[in-house]
Amino acid sequence: MFMQFELLGKRFGLALLAATLLRLLFFIFNTYFLQFPVADILGAFVYGILYDVSALIYLHSLFIFIHLLPYGVFKHKITQLVLQFLFVFFQGAFTLFNLLDTGYFPISGRRSGLDLFLMAKELDGMKTAYLLDYWYLFVLLFSLVWIQYKAYQKMGIRSEPKVAKAPHFVWQLVARLVLVALLIIGVRGGVQLIPLNTFDAARQTRPELVSLVVNTPFNMIISSQQSGLSERNYMPEAQAAHWFRPKTQLHEVGKGKRNIVLIVVESLGKEYCGFYNKGKGYTPFLDSLMGCSEVFTHAYANGKKSIEGIPAILSSMPSWMQTPYLSSYYQSNYLGGIGNNLQEVGYSAAFYHGGKNGTMSFDNFIALSNAGNYFGSNEYPNKADLDGNWGVFDKPYLAYFANELGKLPAPFFGTVFTLSSHHPYTLPVGDENKYPKGTLPIHATIGYADDALRQFFHLATQQSWYDETTFIITADHSADNETPYYQSNQGRFEIPLLKYVPNTTRGSLNETTVSHADMLNIVMHEIGYNKPFYSFGTYLKKEAAMPVAIQFQDRYFQAIHWPWVYQFDGENALGLYQLTQDSLMRNNLLFDEKYAGMRDSLAHMTKAVVQWYSNDIIANKAYR
Repeated sequence: MFMQFELLGKRFGLALLAATLLRLLFFIFNTYFLQFPVADILGAFVYGILYDVSALIYLHSLFIFIHLLPYGVFKHKITQLVLQFLFVFFQGAFTLFNLLDTGYFPISGRRSGLDLFLMAKELDGMKTAYLLDYWYLFVLLFSLVWIQYKAYQKMGIRSEPKVAKAPHFVWQLVARLVLVALLIIGVRGGVQLIPLNTFDAARQTRPELVSLVVNTPFNMIISSQQSGLSERNYMPEAQAAHWFRPKTQLHEVGKGKRNIVLIVVESLGKEYCGFYNKGKGYTPFLDSLMGCSEVFTHAYANGKKSIEGIPAILSSMPSWMQTPYLSSYYQSNYLGGIGNNLQEVGYSAAFYHGGKNGTMSFDNFIALSNAGNYFGSNEYPNKADLDGNWGVFDKPYLAYFANELGKLPAPFFGTVFTLSSHHPYTLPVGDENKYPKGTLPIHATIGYADDALRQFFHLATQQSWYDETTFIITADHSADNETPYYQSNQGRFEIPLLKYVPNTTRGSLNETTVSHADMLNIVMHEIGYNKPFYSFGTYLKKEAAMPVAIQFQDRYFQAIHWPWVYQFDGENALGLYQLTQDSLMRNNLLFDEKYAGMRDSLAHMTKAVVQWYSNDIIANKAYR
């Protein structure tokens, strides 16, 4: 009588078993998770079942519905073929997206949402390189789909059930109603008022394990349901302004109008720089330059992707939402930033990127934020220097950049974003064995990028504008990390940041906590800008109670005020950590009343920043 339901249970159980196996593979291939206690890891696997059930019910909704049809329809050969196709197709999709994140997690640091499809548009012509580098994941994909297909075939209809009489019909109706109720509970993740969401995982286990708990299809489904930011009203506006106000002045400024050259090095994580790591690294030139520069010792990216980093750096516009700002509902909002402000006081401005024009919509962003002229690979004169993947190799492009800067009317603001230290980590012919290979594929390309910077500065010293220029060097985000410290939830966002003024012989350390959002403040300070301006950075601002670097990942906020880290899901505090005593963030001090003052200060500061950010972006009031 209940043969259909028995079959559904077996088939769904097979899908659930596959989901757990995929989580195990995700764990095995990402050694980041090995630093956490076994009990927490096991808890992540147990809670992960909730997210697997929810995602699988979403994906297999039609498959499940067909199992509820009358037996006469259900048993038909065509129906069974349709069921087999639906199962294999959607299990293939479930397996594919989870395996893609198994390889992508070391770079992104989180499960992908719908933004993964946006990134796919940027990979034109590079799919072969990814297939070659991650061939083992595709072998796993086909193997797992094949195994599921063969296992499914063993779960066919074996015998004809007895004809149902009237009472049996009633019981079958009751069984269907009970099953529907269970499915509703399963897809919601329980009987709570609000359906399961990604940020629930942060409370169920610990924030660092959210990506292990959830699965990629679930995250994609949740991100597809987002309608944008929600208005935040944690406190009255006057109280929020006591802690932070985006539009304000700096409490001190520099001397005057120097040229500004901003160099953003692709994927230059702090772990790769010897200056920060007792000489162990792959950036000998940059290390020497840091010796005579102002070096920020606690600098952070606000995100983990280039599409998040560039708007944060140039416009102080972080992606503190599930979707990168440039892909969000608000991408056409009014926008300003460094280039806009500097042009108002007589600067010329230009952005140079060796990548293909249109990459990640940077050209649109530069135009929208009035950041100056955009130059991509289309404008680069020698196509022989293209790397065959992303664009122009760093050495020739930085040499080109050095010569182009002299064509800009002074004072000028010139930005360059490099690309050679991005997967697939291609080096020019002849340079393949020139740089230390290290232990990660990216290490040799970091050495190449460092050498490209050496060549750039050699050329720059010969230019008439060199002595009147301040150079700022940072990264768009970090990439693969090896050590547990740089794999931690704050360490993975650490980036180098230095400000070099020619003819400076002695360096200095700036221990203020800063982030990409502070780049606007740093440049405004350097050129003596003494008017109010709009920025989500806190560095040197009159109305900022404390300097913080904020990230948004896995649907929770992380605010760093070195050496403190505060985590908040938008409603509830999740964690408080003290890095000098607990560098790997294993001891949560949230409920220790000895630290109540710091906890409350960080809570107010974080809420004030997030409130201004959400409400101003929703109302399109930013930069107005």
